[in-house]
Amino acid sequence: MSRSVISFHYSLRNQQGQLLDASIGGEPIMYLEGSGQIIDGLEEALAGLPAGTKRVIMVAAEKAYGQRDPELIRKVARNRLPVENLNIGDMFQTDGDRHAAIVTVAAIEGDEVTLDGNHPLAGQDLVFDVEVLNVRAATEEELDHGHVHGHGGHHHHEHGEGCCGRHDHSDGQTHDDCCGGHGHDHDHGHEHGHGGCGCGGKH
Repeated sequence: MSRSVISFHYSLRNQQGQLLDASIGGEPIMYLEGSGQIIDGLEEALAGLPAGTKRVIMVAAEKAYGQRDPELIRKVARNRLPVENLNIGDMFQTDGDRHAAIVTVAAIEGDEVTLDGNHPLAGQDLVFDVEVLNVRAATEEELDHGHVHGHGGHHHHEHGEGCCGRHDHSDGQTHDDCCGGHGHDHDHGHEHGHGGCGCGGKH
């Protein structure tokens, strides 16, 4: 079965109508079908849509970033974190590896910090307003490498480049393209600063 490369623009809102992320004004999202680059519910809804299609897509939490997992929330001593100035909402990568999980500072109580390893959009049903810009057949090279090549390609993302990735946190990215994870070691990390969220995001 042939696989396509699809590019699209989107805006993302929660169930309350709050705008969470959008690609309009920047580069469109481009992904290879079946490569796990965007969340399952969105990819399923985009499958087979021709270029020029505009559609509002509802994605349940189970097919977006999943439900919140209380086991991913833990408290650590502040002196175990390699950052001097901490603020609620700051994000950190839990290891030097580019695929390491990102956690969010959820609370600061004296010398104790609560870190949340859930994706910021976990537990939320999401509403995407999308416009499909282009659909083309994937090249043999793209199929071999598992990602898009060319302008706007090489998308290895997840919570970072505008979003719609799947939680593959590259070093230097925030939860902006999306972020969360399981079995994280919160002993150390690298400061990421603040970020938003988009349509990407699983490990």
